[in-house]
Amino acid sequence: MVDKTLVSVIVPVYNVENYLSKSFNSIVNQTYKDIEIIVVNDGSTDSSGKIADSYAEKFSNFKVYHTENRGLSEARNYGLEKSKGEYIFFLDPDDWIEKELFEVAITKMNQDETNIFLMNFNFVNDEGKYISKNRNVRANISAVCSTEIVMKEILFNHIQCFVWQFVCKRNLLMNGDIRHNFENIMYEDVIWTPRTLQFAKSISVSEKYFYNYRQRKHSIVHVSTIKGIEDRKFGIDNFSDFIKKYYPKLEKYLGIWRLAALIHLYAMCTSIKNHHNEVEQLQQNVRKQIQLNKNVSSLKVTDKVKYLLIISRLFVPITKIVRKIKNFKLKGQ
Repeated sequence: MVDKTLVSVIVPVYNVENYLSKSFNSIVNQTYKDIEIIVVNDGSTDSSGKIADSYAEKFSNFKVYHTENRGLSEARNYGLEKSKGEYIFFLDPDDWIEKELFEVAITKMNQDETNIFLMNFNFVNDEGKYISKNRNVRANISAVCSTEIVMKEILFNHIQCFVWQFVCKRNLLMNGDIRHNFENIMYEDVIWTPRTLQFAKSISVSEKYFYNYRQRKHSIVHVSTIKGIEDRKFGIDNFSDFIKKYYPKLEKYLGIWRLAALIHLYAMCTSIKNHHNEVEQLQQNVRKQIQLNKNVSSLKVTDKVKYLLIISRLFVPITKIVRKIKNFKLKGQ
């Protein structure tokens, strides 16, 4: 048994009526029961708000706040302000967690005397069916390790910056004058996570797969926009500056992370149907940066293929053909 200490689960909600019950049920069914659920309904126009209210009527630990639409970052910040738990966890409303997560996380953090718990996650499809597991975060590191070791694994693209991969002690996020707010941009994880990890005395790392990450075609992560491209570029540059300033010994590995990030950014540029001049210019600049980066051997196989297609100028025409084939198959169904 673990000490009964309050856990705050913050769930920002926007138009996810088809997924919300599974997400909420995964919190309700936790083996660890001392939990408050902070739901921030960020101006949903579907029935998400009503679903959240129905859970609040059934369960006294559900607290629902209805706000105007201000975006994911502001919803997370608002939820953090309303929370009271000693432990904080952010759950995306279309995903769900395994029932032992908080019991295992808090037990391990108490035993290890750490203030962050890092876990593995599964990829699931839109219907919630299992696709694959992410790379095991424990593959190269011990069960308890330093922030610098985890940061190095991030640079090698062995660990991602998703905020929901971590259970954090509250005092790590809101200690005195140090306040780790989310930026009002898309892909804020790559800014928020390193800042938070920086202040961890040590980190508990689990081999278990506690989080289920749904791959939705129309989620903000999978739909490219000009703002998304600009925000992604800002995140890449911000993280690069962060490593140079606070972890200069790791700067030699920064090129590995940047190459994979730039390849993804280039792919985002090509997926916008109506190419604006600034996007085309950005795409050209990204391609030049990719060509100058010499860390190709460190890429995973899929990114190596993308790299070769980009530098040979075949990425765009081949991608167009692939999309046409996919659309043709969908129309034929």
